[in-house]
Amino acid sequence: MEITFVQSGGFVGAIRGVRIDPATLPAAEREELERLVAACGLTGVCEQFAEGGRDRWQYDLAIDHDGRIDRLSCDDGCVPEAARPLVAFLAARATPQGPAFMLPAASVMDEWGRFEGQVVARWEDDGRSMTLVEPFAYVDPQAWRWPAPAGAVVNGASIPRAFWSLIGGPFAGEFRNASVVHDVACETRDRPWRAVHRMFYEACRCGGVGAVKAKTMYYAVFHYGPRWRIEERTTIVAGTAQTERFVRDETPAAPKEAEAAAVARYFESHDVAAEDIPTLELDSQGP
Repeated sequence: MEITFVQSGGFVGAIRGVRIDPATLPAAEREELERLVAACGLTGVCEQFAEGGRDRWQYDLAIDHDGRIDRLSCDDGCVPEAARPLVAFLAARATPQGPAFMLPAASVMDEWGRFEGQVVARWEDDGRSMTLVEPFAYVDPQAWRWPAPAGAVVNGASIPRAFWSLIGGPFAGEFRNASVVHDVACETRDRPWRAVHRMFYEACRCGGVGAVKAKTMYYAVFHYGPRWRIEERTTIVAGTAQTERFVRDETPAAPKEAEAAAVARYFESHDVAAEDIPTLELDSQGP
């Protein structure tokens, strides 16, 4: 068994965490932790958040039972009563962590697909772009494979910059895997933009991003992210039909920070189904 715990958010957006293999603990501490895990009653994936909890602490917990992973995501006002002692035990042992510290991707159930490989990349001299050193891919719940080949250059540009402050940057923490495959799909543009942005949402969930934040970012890329229209033209050359593919860019204007903030506030206080996000229209004041 391995337990991963992440405490994030609050007014300063700090990240604290701990990863524990109970077998490495002293006997008394190991027995206490195993008792707390057994008593917490956590099975599958559980998410509980209060409305308007923007400045609350968020707790993300994954318990790996030799391949079967149970997960809890909640804010400090919605911790299930049975899980409170376990959360307190882990929070007392959490230490400051960087944005790369996250729950294992497999902590989200198979309904969100799977990643193939790991993101291995080198930073370029501009300090903004990364070049993938090894191939990476996401297989979505419909079994569509979204490749990010070695040599692909990614920079987070597919995610509107006004929303970066909400996620700590597109390559930070649990958003990294989804951002990489989304960047590549927005560059190759060989699939419809609506499908690409839906993939981003599902990849976020597969990577461990909570429902509220994943839906917020799905709205961001769907309504403000890259768009394109694919056209084909057939001409006759020397008696032979030849088809050419044209991609027309139709990306909307970039959102302002006030718009991004309004979107974030809306999703914090409204339970919106992912299927409704494409038709949801918000402005700086709300719907």
